Amino acid sequence: MERLIRLYNEWEIQLLVLLSFTLQLFLFFAGRLRRCSGNRLLRLSLWAAYLGADLAAVYALGYLSRHQDINIERLRRTEQLAFFWAPFLLIHLGGQDTITAFAMEDNNLWLRHLLNLLTQIALALYVFRKSIGRHSANLLLSGIFLFIAGIIKYGERIWSLKCGRLRSLESSTGHQSRKQLPEGNAGDAGFVGAALNSMPRALDVLLERSMIDPSSDQLDQLVKTEVDSDEMIKMVRLQLGIIYDDLYTKALVLRTWSGVILRCISQASVVVAFALFHPDDKQRYSKADVAITYTLFVGCFFLEVCSMFISMMSPWTWAWLKVQNCDVLARLSWFVFCCDIGYPRMKQRWPNLIGQYNFHSWLTESDLQRSTRNRQIMVVFRKLFVGLLGVKKKKMFWVSNLLDTKYTDVDEMIVKCVAKELSLLLHEFDDGQARQEWPNISQLFGNAQDGIIRDFGYGIIFMHYVTETLLEKPASPSEDMEANATRPDVPSGLVEVCQKLSNYMMYLLVTHPSMLPLSISATATLDHFHEPERLKDVTKLMEDFELVATKETLEEIARLWVRLLLYTAGKSKAEMHAAQLSEGGELITFAWLLMAHRRIGDYHLRRIHLTNGNTRGADAELTNVYAFYVPRKSEDQIPAADHGSDV
Repeated sequence: MERLIRLYNEWEIQLLVLLSFTLQLFLFFAGRLRRCSGNRLLRLSLWAAYLGADLAAVYALGYLSRHQDINIERLRRTEQLAFFWAPFLLIHLGGQDTITAFAMEDNNLWLRHLLNLLTQIALALYVFRKSIGRHSANLLLSGIFLFIAGIIKYGERIWSLKCGRLRSLESSTGHQSRKQLPEGNAGDAGFVGAALNSMPRALDVLLERSMIDPSSDQLDQLVKTEVDSDEMIKMVRLQLGIIYDDLYTKALVLRTWSGVILRCISQASVVVAFALFHPDDKQRYSKADVAITYTLFVGCFFLEVCSMFISMMSPWTWAWLKVQNCDVLARLSWFVFCCDIGYPRMKQRWPNLIGQYNFHSWLTESDLQRSTRNRQIMVVFRKLFVGLLGVKKKKMFWVSNLLDTKYTDVDEMIVKCVAKELSLLLHEFDDGQARQEWPNISQLFGNAQDGIIRDFGYGIIFMHYVTETLLEKPASPSEDMEANATRPDVPSGLVEVCQKLSNYMMYLLVTHPSMLPLSISATATLDHFHEPERLKDVTKLMEDFELVATKETLEEIARLWVRLLLYTAGKSKAEMHAAQLSEGGELITFAWLLMAHRRIGDYHLRRIHLTNGNTRGADAELTNVYAFYVPRKSEDQIPAADHGSDV
């Protein structure tokens, strides 16, 4: 053990520097994966690496400042080269282009990072100052150029964090997105040009600015033409990727002339530093230290080249090169842009996954027979705590939330259902007489609307229970659920769409209740349904309307869930969607931006209301009071109480 401790003490700084570099490599490549993935393991690994990278670099600088003059046994035969790694640590603290901020809170704390910059620069200069006079002029000059690169890289990170704040974007007037764009493009190029041309509108929606005036750009033509709904879907997905880059990477900084010039100076400084270091006499230094230094140089060059390719992948880079008539570079940018590691138009997968939680299975314990690992753990917890120790079931709900929440692929059918239902809503806005009818489920929904109006969370749980119960019910006594799902009269995938949408809305209620327009706490609503008599009330209400899982009923169920999703998206806050982009994005975020382009939602003139029905129970409780009442000219001709329209 003593030998291991002595060996670790000898190589501690080398291990710290290599650890810092390894974490930077991981952040660069894994940071790009999270833009379209909600994988929990990936997010946990990125979180640990994001915090650990700064911790390792800062600790290494502190170690150098305290142990610079300690002559350990290995270094008695050689001079110490570790002082030369201080500027490399500054470069590491500058972060990577693919992940500047882990969450929106990092952007808001940019002043803290600025203070860290000043502290770490002073510490690195102190380490470097102690070595002056003990090394050659070439080596010291090489370190100075590395300091220039490190300060610029760290400054880029802080600048990016500041620009990524919603407040900074709001004060910027969107000039970053209002650039000259290439014209006369068709096909894929035209699609990308239209998406970039509409980015100012997407920025206005993100920043919750005043209601947007109609404009005559290419996107308006797509909005008016229903046959181009597929183009709208692809453009919204592309724009979500661009917004993610602006908020969580250095994309905004690198789209400015100042950012490009600083990046060129930084890269040139590293090249000059290497040119000065390579021919210098290194016989007095440890071979291991020299090898580590070369590794840091090669790693720096490698990451810079990869960063250049990341910049070439941006559609803004392609557009700028096209406007500047740089045809060769524009073709290269387009090739990188369209490849599998860029923004492939035909393979856009944003959102890639949607969360799923089955509250019905938790309440009824209908999934205990499944043999998955999570199910086995849940069985043990239920038997141990609920069965033996007598713990209330709702007290163990957090375990179910942790183990039963899963993620599944977003079917194209779901995305197209959202776009199609939004087009129907748009038609209803344009034609006030057009109204969708619900012949199979209207009575059931109407009888439950009292509770739904009072508490939207209640409505989600109620319809989730109805959906799951309906899908578990066989089409006839001789058929089971699997046969029911593949009957000729039920379209392929319709049952799966109903289940995914139902479980997704429950997932939002359980995991992200802040994204829902709730008037009552989600926890209180969930606890309410843990009482056995509440389920009996829902079951009794369902028995009064004998629903059968026919094609028509399932289509109405799917459309109902889509409308609930659109209603929720129309009332959600932009900062919630911005925060969720760091976790791979949500289906509700896609619906929110798609609705914004159609000018539907609470921040536009066309707003979605949950229902037009105000029953007696709802009327008695949901009354309107005016803080300042303005009499109208024909007061006596106006109905006494119109609770559905007065706000």
